Amino acid sequence: MMVDWTLVIGLMGSSIAFACPLLLASLGETVVERGGILNLGIEGAMLIGAFSGFIGAVATGSLYAGMVIAITAGIMTVLLFALLVVRFNLDQVVCGLAVNFLASGFVIYFLRIAFPKGGTPSLANLINPFPIPLLSQIPVIGSILFDQSGFFYLALLLVPTIYYLLFRTAFGLRLRSVGENPMIASYLGIDVSRIRFSSLFLEGALVGLAGSCITLSQFNTFDTSLTSGLGFISVSIVILGRWNPIGSLIGSLLFGFTEALSLWAATFLTGSQAVSLGQLLTLLPFVTVLVALVVGGRMSRGPASLGNPFSKE
Repeated sequence: MMVDWTLVIGLMGSSIAFACPLLLASLGETVVERGGILNLGIEGAMLIGAFSGFIGAVATGSLYAGMVIAITAGIMTVLLFALLVVRFNLDQVVCGLAVNFLASGFVIYFLRIAFPKGGTPSLANLINPFPIPLLSQIPVIGSILFDQSGFFYLALLLVPTIYYLLFRTAFGLRLRSVGENPMIASYLGIDVSRIRFSSLFLEGALVGLAGSCITLSQFNTFDTSLTSGLGFISVSIVILGRWNPIGSLIGSLLFGFTEALSLWAATFLTGSQAVSLGQLLTLLPFVTVLVALVVGGRMSRGPASLGNPFSKE
């Protein structure tokens, strides 16, 4: 049987594209969870980043200005969450869900203000794939790995960078100490609040960047459903990857592949049942992650103080 390499290359290339925002978000979540913070609000932060990046690009006419605005918006959203859980020691799960609801309402409200007549415009251009000279000419692999957008190259470089930050630096040692036992870390002279605020600042930048990746690289318009479920999937990827950046890379690629596979399979459906079956296939990525968590997540052990508020008093 002959293999249609065009389809294979297209499927694998799409898998990487879908994995990119998940990888950026899960890397940020890996950092904060290593410090004992469970941020379920990255769904909302990613939505804010996607919206801000799109509005910024429309207003300024520059995709890169939109990206900077998205990163700034992501940082501000996550720092709001940080203020609630680090400064006021409120419940992390409740605050994360509250941020998601707040972000959804914020986006819907300002979307109506920006476009009162309904509908959203389309961007004239996107941040297109950048083929790396020579490497992109390698048969099959070159088209898959080395003909992607700059978002993917940056995300790929961040994997070893975050790994080094967590396991080879003094900051990473302090962060992991805080995640295991913040009280003992505080007694040893570590500023727990400062460490956690720093990690959340980094996560905000990465999540905002993930949101801009969706609207400025993959789609040329904005819709409130673009990030639906991606934040929660990112948290699942962190657990599946066992709080390790390399594991986050593998988990993101797994989800990206199932997402691309579901869309690829839906294009071949015809007949009266094509719509219903196509909708069923959209559940494939979520089912895959659920099964992976059940199988591979049972033996995972996260930071001991994950999700627990901390106060010296």
